[in-house]
Amino acid sequence: MSKPILSDALAGVTVLEVGDARGEFAGLLLASMGAEVLRLEGRRGSHSRRVGPYTTPMPDPEHSLCFSRYNLGKRSVTLEVDHPAAAEAFARLAARADIIIDGGEATTVARRLERYQQWRTARPRLIVCTITPFGLDGPYRDLKMTDLTHLAMGGVMMSCGYDPQPDGTYDTPPIAPAMWQAYHIACEHAVLALTAALNYRELTGQGDVIDLSIHEAVSTCTEVAIPTWIYNQALVHRQTGRHAAERRSRPWLRKTSDGRYVKAFMFWGGHERRVIAQMMTEAGVEHDLDSESYRELAKNSPSEAGAHFSAMIDRFCAALPAEEIFHRAQAKGLLWASVRYPEENLDDPHFQARGTFQPIEHPELGRPLSYPASVGTDGRDPVTRFARPAPRLGEHTREVLTAAGLNAAEIDRLAAAEAI
Repeated sequence: MSKPILSDALAGVTVLEVGDARGEFAGLLLASMGAEVLRLEGRRGSHSRRVGPYTTPMPDPEHSLCFSRYNLGKRSVTLEVDHPAAAEAFARLAARADIIIDGGEATTVARRLERYQQWRTARPRLIVCTITPFGLDGPYRDLKMTDLTHLAMGGVMMSCGYDPQPDGTYDTPPIAPAMWQAYHIACEHAVLALTAALNYRELTGQGDVIDLSIHEAVSTCTEVAIPTWIYNQALVHRQTGRHAAERRSRPWLRKTSDGRYVKAFMFWGGHERRVIAQMMTEAGVEHDLDSESYRELAKNSPSEAGAHFSAMIDRFCAALPAEEIFHRAQAKGLLWASVRYPEENLDDPHFQARGTFQPIEHPELGRPLSYPASVGTDGRDPVTRFARPAPRLGEHTREVLTAAGLNAAEIDRLAAAEAI
């Protein structure tokens, strides 16, 4: 068996990840590209250690699957970065780092930024990225926000939800995407900015300070809502399983014979109608899409023909199970897919062939669990494999501090002062 290829795009880059869990996804992405990421957690550990589910019957910060997912490949150092006794140790770690990521409330992060700026005066190559709710300035700077309130205020939720009633009113509220979507968006923006800063540093020798606002990042991810308002002065309306739009579109979700759904994305063109008619004939599902009467309807009343076409597709989907429809439609070149439960993708032969999920050992379970690891391959192996699982709290504290130049006595004094 060939050895998995580790992504080395950021090999040799050292990252200090400071602050709360809002920046953990950025650290995870950098670790996946080969950077050495040191998670400075503090003695109580990251908040994500106290977020379930857990791999043990009772909540245990060492066995949080949330922490495990967002901290693959990192090293854990229990340094209390705001403790006076830890100031010298923190400075020594920063002297060896290329990047500092600091996520949290603006007031706390801004206070630490003063130190980072001092370090950058002595070492201009240092790159700092702060991740805060609204950035480090502006009238909203100190407002309190969560992932959910970011998605609400950023406009994402207003574009996500179910169809309105026939009269255009809604009897269901907006909904939010999956957990921590706002932080994912912000951290992806952060990583894009950080890789650009690394490239700029390579060209000029100068680092940078990146002030990233989660609110601003989220507000740029509302699909067509902003341009529709800017150009048309019109609102988009949320729709079930399809894009929010200025005008209501026909449904894409179709119920199948096994009680599941397929997403039948269609352009309603003549070629597509012929392909779908052929697919229905091959499956033995009765239809009239090849009839003269349907062609006349399409010519004289396109709206009625569209509604009839939609009803025929409903009939086809109701006759077959979701996965069979998915494969039949894709074989015809149609943009259709079955709606799966997320866990069903673990057994997907395509993902298995490409090594999308990486087994990570969990000794407390006596078996490995699968984690998303890579979306790229060289044709033989995934291009990204995490070199290590998520760390235990403080697992690498002494090792990392020793590498930064602290001797055993200095480390012991930090422990005595409860700074590590």
